[in-house]
Amino acid sequence: METGQAIKPQFVEDIRIRETIISPDETKLAVVLQTDSGLKLKIVECATGRVTHIPNIILNNAFSHSCVQWCANSSELLLKTIPTNRGQMPQKKLPDSPIIEESSGKFSKSRTYQNLLKNKHDEKLFDYFFTSQLVRWNLQDMSASKIGKPAIIYDYAIAPDNEYILVEMLHQPYSYELPYYRFPKKTVIWNKEGKFVHLVYDRPLQDEVPIGGTYPGPRYFEGQPLKPASLVYKVALDEGDPKIEVPYRDKIMRIEAPFTSSPQLLFKTKQRFSHITWSEAEDELIAYEYDRDKLWMYGWLIDLKTNNRKLFHDLSVNDEYNDPGRMVTKTTTGGKRVFVKKDGFVFTINNTGATPEGNFPFFAKINLENGKKEVLYRCAGEKYEVIYGVLDETMQKLLIRSESVMEPRNYSVLNITTKESIELTNYANPYPEITNLKKELVQYKREDGINLFGTLYLPANYNGGKRLPLIIHAYPEEFTNTATANQVSSSPYLFPNFWGSSIKYLVLEGYAVLANASIPIVGDPDTVNNNFIEQTLSSVKAAIDYLDQRNIIDRNRVGIYGHSYGAFMVANVLAHSDLCKAGIARSGAYNRTLTPFGFQSERRTLWEARDFYIKVSPFMFADQIKEPLLLVHGEEDPNSGTYPLQSRRMYQALKGNGGTVRLVLLPLEGHSYRARSSNLHVLAEMVEWFDRFL
Repeated sequence: METGQAIKPQFVEDIRIRETIISPDETKLAVVLQTDSGLKLKIVECATGRVTHIPNIILNNAFSHSCVQWCANSSELLLKTIPTNRGQMPQKKLPDSPIIEESSGKFSKSRTYQNLLKNKHDEKLFDYFFTSQLVRWNLQDMSASKIGKPAIIYDYAIAPDNEYILVEMLHQPYSYELPYYRFPKKTVIWNKEGKFVHLVYDRPLQDEVPIGGTYPGPRYFEGQPLKPASLVYKVALDEGDPKIEVPYRDKIMRIEAPFTSSPQLLFKTKQRFSHITWSEAEDELIAYEYDRDKLWMYGWLIDLKTNNRKLFHDLSVNDEYNDPGRMVTKTTTGGKRVFVKKDGFVFTINNTGATPEGNFPFFAKINLENGKKEVLYRCAGEKYEVIYGVLDETMQKLLIRSESVMEPRNYSVLNITTKESIELTNYANPYPEITNLKKELVQYKREDGINLFGTLYLPANYNGGKRLPLIIHAYPEEFTNTATANQVSSSPYLFPNFWGSSIKYLVLEGYAVLANASIPIVGDPDTVNNNFIEQTLSSVKAAIDYLDQRNIIDRNRVGIYGHSYGAFMVANVLAHSDLCKAGIARSGAYNRTLTPFGFQSERRTLWEARDFYIKVSPFMFADQIKEPLLLVHGEEDPNSGTYPLQSRRMYQALKGNGGTVRLVLLPLEGHSYRARSSNLHVLAEMVEWFDRFL
């Protein structure tokens, strides 16, 4: 890092890297590689680049959690692997019995999940693919030791003293109505050889979790970083139901090795517990709790030895102007993360850095005594910088990723005191001929006085005089008050990456594009969506009025585009106004009676707010949509609420009412589209649609 000289790992073959994990002593890098025969592991020496292959191991990352963990000694790893005796995949047989589900008076309010188990064969496949064997690998003698027996290991963690392992395992009975993370789960502590030590909790099937609630019983287990072996967990005091009035919602408990004594109460929270950030000082932490009624986060600096607590963080979750950012952390000798505390200060990185003039990320320190923040470095000028981390204990050297409108992302090391910079990469603009678009962060007001913003893209050769057709791209967001809804959160200095089927491609076809146009929906969290349609239409009208007054756009040639919740917005705009002449809605939901237990941030069920669900369902007003609408959906969309049936039924409703509509279903695609062929096809559809109707 001092010289900027690169050390290239000595891989002998082409590789596809899935994950990298640095050792606690920062001398070695575990590299998970994706190969045709499964996930394999190699170890890279950071100083030399020498690569060691770990043989006879296929990792199991079916749950998408890390399947590689370093032990504290940095010479051993605990791996989640595919059992060597797994055998052949179960073959599907003709069904020999009916599928039966039954409910007897329990209230089970669940979102409309997809990709669920459907039958006994699916259960066997789940067992087959998700069963793992923990293996301890010793790098010194290159030996492997099986730890415990194969199980459906959801997650695992090693204690700092390397003597105990926390293991979370799913087990029967499974559900055909809930995703895997609601299945029964047994949390146990093993010793380092895999022998059973302690049953922490055997959680039953979670089929009665209230909307906006959490699991009853112990949850969210983690070790205390500076103790040899301890377990901290949370327990709801309101049965997990936010509607139950209680003086305290959660209690935080701790049990320590050898795990034979009763758990100790550490503290309680009045609001729903969110998370802990541990200090590098033992028994010091910051505990965060979330007030769902105010959308507010509180953070308490707590000393467990004295029980002293001080309010450290007191902020709306939507207040980006005053957000201090995330804590700067470091790795302990036991391999755990703790926040850095130096001379009475903690350090934060905010890679949004929202201001009224746009986003300017910053690095800061905060005085723990008085809470005052001092910005040590802030992105400035016509560029956008992301701070990836702090590289030294003096807190002077930052790893920076920088970009501008004409320069792609590059990395450097910056000394914030001397201003010296070491260039790590020097990537050239991959497509200079299409990055010279005109770009502007625009701000305008809605009729209720709320400040709106968006990023305006114009063709490179646009010099005024001619009004352009406009495409508005948006995704509505909810706020509790106008102060946070007014805040700007965008930057005009981002490099215009062209990827997938981005709406920015249409600027190359001569359109003005207002990207990420803000549509704040403001109100009480329990009823905020009652004004969804009115505030959405007002926001879209404000954008059109503003750009029309600047003589940039032809207000009679405006299209609207959105993905997911943005697609829902598009259909509502067309159903309830004549502001736009055509729309494109991708991977959306249009009939809210098919998502009866809530959607997005909506807390009420269909039966609690029947009229509202009908009002905001554009499907119910398909006869009012006279503008052409292009519907796009991935056939394998797993997102709760936006299953492909939504687009199929919307297409049929519009067709049946004489509307102009086109439905494009993408084979093998999910909620977002990944295949190059899919994105090229979607782009062609989008260009043709707006060319035809604008």
